[in-house]
Amino acid sequence: MHDPLRLVGTTIDDKYVVDAVVGEGGFAVVYRATHKLWKRPVAIKCFKGLADTGPEARDRLLKDFIQEGALLTELSARSASIVQARDVGTLTTADGAWIPYMVLEWLEGESLEDLWHADRRPWPLAKAMSVLEPVAEALELAHRRNISHRDVKPANIFVVRAAGDDAMAVKLLDFGIAKVVQSAADNGFTSTGHLVTSFTPSYGAPEQFSRARGATGPWTDVYALALILGELV
Repeated sequence: MHDPLRLVGTTIDDKYVVDAVVGEGGFAVVYRATHKLWKRPVAIKCFKGLADTGPEARDRLLKDFIQEGALLTELSARSASIVQARDVGTLTTADGAWIPYMVLEWLEGESLEDLWHADRRPWPLAKAMSVLEPVAEALELAHRRNISHRDVKPANIFVVRAAGDDAMAVKLLDFGIAKVVQSAADNGFTSTGHLVTSFTPSYGAPEQFSRARGATGPWTDVYALALILGELV
């Protein structure tokens, strides 16, 4: 797979040996890496969409990432259905680009998006509910603290399966990331001429398209979850 940041084979923060690219989206590249001391795999999400951030904005962005990483750590400690954050930091690529990154637990399995695309037949309601119920419970935990995800979509719902085991667990990804990206975009911290959106239009609520519809909040996540349920069944 194409390595846009040329990080494969390098070591980040003298701890994480980057093994391979595993995915790329509009504003981030995800790598599989190995912790040098623990000899365990981790996922490293590098935010390429913020690479052209000026020096004056970097401290603020890093502070936002640290804050959201701490929030993710707290939420994942309370719910097994939220991916665990392990570390956060910044790196400079061989091309001189400044890249903030987040280290996450490594998950074996596939996203709900991939699972759905492989099937493409309507699911029984019971099957859809079995996958989405842990997501709803994770969101409820966050919503009780008035924290919203803002980018609930099948690609951010990961179905974990152990090799040779039919049992599955479900993890919600990217908590807090939409907030940081949107804040960066609102403050002009993203690349010039580079369109960065903090949500996926197919699963966006009306208030994400127009502020005249009101503020985003927990209800935004409920709307997206309802769209996903409808799509599955």
